[in-house]
Amino acid sequence: MSAVYPPLVGNLTLVDLLLLLAPVLIVPLGLRLVPFQGPRARQLLGAARLLQPIGAATAIVSFLFAPGVVAGAIALGWLISCGVMSLAGLVELIERRSLRPMQLVPAAAVAYLSVGAGWLVVSRAGIRPLGFSPEIVELTGVHFHYAGFAATLMAALAVVALRDRGKLATMSSAAALLVVAGVPITAGGIATRSGLLTIVGPVLLATGVLTIAALTAVAIAPRIESAMARWLLWLSAAGVVVPMLLAVDYAISRIFPVPALDLRAMALIHGDLNALAFSLAGLLGWTMVRRERESRESGRRMLLQRQEQR
Repeated sequence: MSAVYPPLVGNLTLVDLLLLLAPVLIVPLGLRLVPFQGPRARQLLGAARLLQPIGAATAIVSFLFAPGVVAGAIALGWLISCGVMSLAGLVELIERRSLRPMQLVPAAAVAYLSVGAGWLVVSRAGIRPLGFSPEIVELTGVHFHYAGFAATLMAALAVVALRDRGKLATMSSAAALLVVAGVPITAGGIATRSGLLTIVGPVLLATGVLTIAALTAVAIAPRIESAMARWLLWLSAAGVVVPMLLAVDYAISRIFPVPALDLRAMALIHGDLNALAFSLAGLLGWTMVRRERESRESGRRMLLQRQEQR
């Protein structure tokens, strides 16, 4: 990949580092936030959390080898751990017997992880399906880890947070479904080279993500007690605007003669902002929101216990 992306750390390029950031930091943060309700799904998710560090380690080790059979075989550890996460999503849908956004969107988030892990394995194995360049193969893995998992998960969290707020609940559900649909359509546009899908996918994805970002900034963050959590969610909401607009512009430029950044600049600007400002800041913010909620619930339980003892 050095022909397009020069090494930044050792032999690792910017795209390598963005891809590795997902199993090392983005996914473990996100797994603690997945809002599954079914008992068996939650048990499987707990097992996935135990396997996750092992899988992440195999992903890291796979980058110590040149792309080929050995690197691909080692990276299978990450695919296996992500497969358990995706299985938890399927069990959640079966247990809840519902395809409503509150169940479907988080299940889709963990399902996309397996797709992303699969592309990571393909990339490390040096395989070029459908004649794709190594850059496109690796970027597809990045796409499903960030747009597929992180963005879809944060959409699910927004749906849960706004579930009792009337029109806002409807808006968040519709936007979350656009995210769920936009992720595979965007990838499908690349795979099929369809002009229609190439444009429709990023437009749907950007519309959904930006709507969720706006709802998070305006309707969710102001109600959060923790100032740090509020600012992290605001940073996340603001940080995704430029990446989404660039993604739509880049998609349109592949069909129509409009100016757009090249692949290297897209990785630098779109990739960095999407990974750090949007995904990492957002998941850290939601983590603080969860801890705040758990602290309140713990306080209520302690108060009730004291009242019962009296």
